[in-house]
Parts: sequence; structure tokens; C-alpha cells
Amino acid sequence: MNTHEPTVSAAGPHTGRRSSRLRTLASAALLAAVAGGCASGHAVTPTARDAAASTRSSTSPDTSRPPGTQMPGMTQADAPSASALMVCGPEISNDVTKILAPARVPTTSSTWTDHLYTCTYHLPAGLLVLSVKESPDAASATAYFETVRKQMGTTTQLTVAQGLGNPGYESARGTVVILKDGKTLRVDATGMPTASGPHQLSRADLAYEIASDILGCWSE
Repeated sequence: MNTHEPTVSAAGPHTGRRSSRLRTLASAALLAAVAGGCASGHAVTPTARDAAASTRSSTSPDTSRPPGTQMPGMTQADAPSASALMVCGPEISNDVTKILAPARVPTTSSTWTDHLYTCTYHLPAGLLVLSVKESPDAASATAYFETVRKQMGTTTQLTVAQGLGNPGYESARGTVVILKDGKTLRVDATGMPTASGPHQLSRADLAYEIASDILGCWSE
């Protein structure tokens, strides 16, 4: 993604590609909106995103649980928050299905370890991994957010509009990370094909579209 496009006096090949990309992303956003649910009234459209600027977690097998369930003996304070559980919930699952139009409804698996909730969507074309790290305070949240940035290598900062007013960054390989209210949301589409769904979304655009839908839910 090129966030600093040169100014040109006439439309050229770059303008054509950008316009085509915006049309494709806008169509995908419309599908998510039609799906209904919490994201339909709040998610930032990809068109607004571009106009404004343009690891999967490793856990032990025994920590894997069906989405939304709680580990035996876990207190409420130790369990994932409702916001974290939402990434594996029906609204986001419905958005994923509408945007990608897979041959079958994706199954999901989830883990909860060290206050990191991870939901993996098992799609016919690959894996889409959503995770939420819940930090106890702002300093810890910022530290984790920056640690993930370093681990990812080269990233591009999201604009304020792209992050719905929240700090965030993305990688060209297909991962978007956004920090909101002490929660670090990570959408990892690196396990998906280079072009996904009927609108042939790139990994980076797919990750951003899902991230914006989740932020829409969180903003209700």
C-alpha cells in the first residue's frame, strides 16, 4: 500500500489501479453491511480508508476451547471479555462469510492464554486468524502494541481515519494491528491466498476490512 502517492496532472495507470481497488473494496464493504449485525452501522468503508490516506499465537493444545467457552476453574476476571469473544461471534463470522463467500461456512477454533484470545477461521482457501490481547493498563497495552510492531518488521502506520481514531499499523503481507481501550486487535490474513473472495481482495485489504468491522462492533 502506498500512503504517499505522487501528485500527477493527468490520470495514469496508477490512478486506474487505485480506482479499481476502491471499487472492489467498496463492494466488499457493502456485502458486510448487508450481512447486518453490529458492524453494519459503524465500520469505516475502504473508500474512506484510502481517501483519508492511503503470528499467529502459539498455545498448548490443551488450551484450545470452542469459541466463547471458559476454561474449567477460570474466574470472570481471568476469562476473555465480551469484546474479545466477539471476534469469534456470529456478527464477525457472518461478515467473514459475506465478504469471502466460501464454498462452505467456515469453522472456528479458539484459544485463551496469557490474556490473549485467538480465533482461527478455517476457510477452504486458508486460515484467517483474529486475536485480541487484553492488557491491565494503558502502559502495558502500548508496550505490547509496540512489541508486535517490532516483531512484524516493516509496517505502515494507519491514519487516524483508518484506525477509527485509534493507533494502528499494517504490513503489506496481510496483517493489521489496532490498539483500542487497552485491547490490541490483530487480524492476520497471511494464511489466505494473495486474492480472496469474489472481489479478489488482497491479504492486506482483507485484514483491514475485517479489522474495521470489528472496530465497528466495539464502537457500539
